[in-house]
Formats: sequence, C-alpha cells, structure tokens
Amino acid sequence: MSPATWPLAAWSGWFAAVGLAAAGYAFSAWRRRWRVWRVALFALGCVLTLLAVWGLNNPLASMTGYTVALMTLGQVVSPLLLLGFPASERARWQQARNRQWAVWTLDAWVAASVFVLLTLGVNLPGVFNTALADALYSAPIGLLVMLAGLMIWAQLLDGSSAIRRRWVAGIYGWLVGLPMMVIGAVWVWSGHVLYTPYLDVLCLWNLSPLDDQHYAGLVMLIAGLPLQLRSAWLLIMPGDEESSEI
Repeated sequence: MSPATWPLAAWSGWFAAVGLAAAGYAFSAWRRRWRVWRVALFALGCVLTLLAVWGLNNPLASMTGYTVALMTLGQVVSPLLLLGFPASERARWQQARNRQWAVWTLDAWVAASVFVLLTLGVNLPGVFNTALADALYSAPIGLLVMLAGLMIWAQLLDGSSAIRRRWVAGIYGWLVGLPMMVIGAVWVWSGHVLYTPYLDVLCLWNLSPLDDQHYAGLVMLIAGLPLQLRSAWLLIMPGDEESSEI
C-alpha cells in the first residue's frame, strides 16, 4: 500500500473542519477574553489532530502507528479541546437553545454507549479486519473516535457533565474506560497476531507483526491513563477541592 492512500477530498475535509473549528474558537476567545493558556490548549489540540490524521492515512503501515493516531484523537485531543473552553462556557451548552444537539451529545448514557461500542467495534478482530481492507475507512473511524472522546470527556469536566455527583462521575469514567484498558492488555500479552491484515505486512521500524501488536497495546494502555486518573480524582477528591475553572 502506498504511503498516501487518502483522496484529496478526505484530506480537505479534515483540514477544513479543523480550520473552521479554530476560526470559530479564536473569535469566541477574543470576544470573551479567555485566558491565554486555554487558547494554547485548544491550539495544541488542533495541531495534534492534524498530526494524528497523518498517522491514520496508511493504517497498514504499522498497527502501533495506527493506534497512536486513534488514541491521540480520542484521549489526548478531546480533553485538550474541551479544556480550551472555560467551565462557565461549557455550562452554556446545556441551555435550552442548544437542546437539539446537547440532548444527545451531552447525555451520559449516550456518551457511554457510543464510547464503549465504538471501542469494542473498532478493536474486535472481525470488524477491524474489514476496516483495514481500505484505508478510506480510517478517515471516518478517526472522526468517530474523536467525537466519542469528546462526548466521554465532557462527562468528566465541570460544566458540560450531566452527572451531578463527583464520585458517580469517577465510577462512570473508570467503567467506560475499562474495555479500552482490557483490550490494550490483551494486545500486550497475546502470544499470536490477532489481526490477519498485519500478518503479511512489513511493519515500520522492522518490527515483527507480533511485536508491533504488543507496542500497540502498550500505547493503548498509556493513552488510557489520563481517563483513569481523572476518574480517580473525581472519585476521591471532594468537590470543594477542585476549582470551577477546570
């Protein structure tokens, strides 16, 4: 497979989406005078999005590289983009005027269902093999993973969360992140290659397919730590200890 497998339309769609999001955010941040560190976090999220997109472009090059790209979108970019907004601004998303989209995207049960089902669907061997049959699948999969990450992280941050009790939010975050951690552990400890498309592929860095899978599992475990740590923080720390600025 060639190093560049996406058509121009796929690249243009990602760059246009990131550009529009950045322009809209910049206007709001300038008008409402948001803090510089929030703007920096959002900008970093946009840059990492484009870098992750490059990693999605050729998923068969390396299972580790593909996992890095997906985990970056779901577990690194998502919280960075959300933290770019003050808690008071995130609280406005729950207002009645936003109900048409917030009723679904900011619902805790919907977010958990989407995140868990997508985690299982993308990483189960049967579905994953089908996705790898054509690199074009990686573009919408990356977008879905990013949206699922935004939905689940919104439930763990002040303002956008529909869960009122912090300890409940902590248990919630730990449970929804558990399938991802289990899958990562399976990849690390498995003694055989689970995904047949990688059996006949010469992976980057001269790794064997099995070693590539082990490193991909390690990447998933590391990428899942922020979600687990945030959940633990919500579980053990009383509400008064945390600033509403987060």
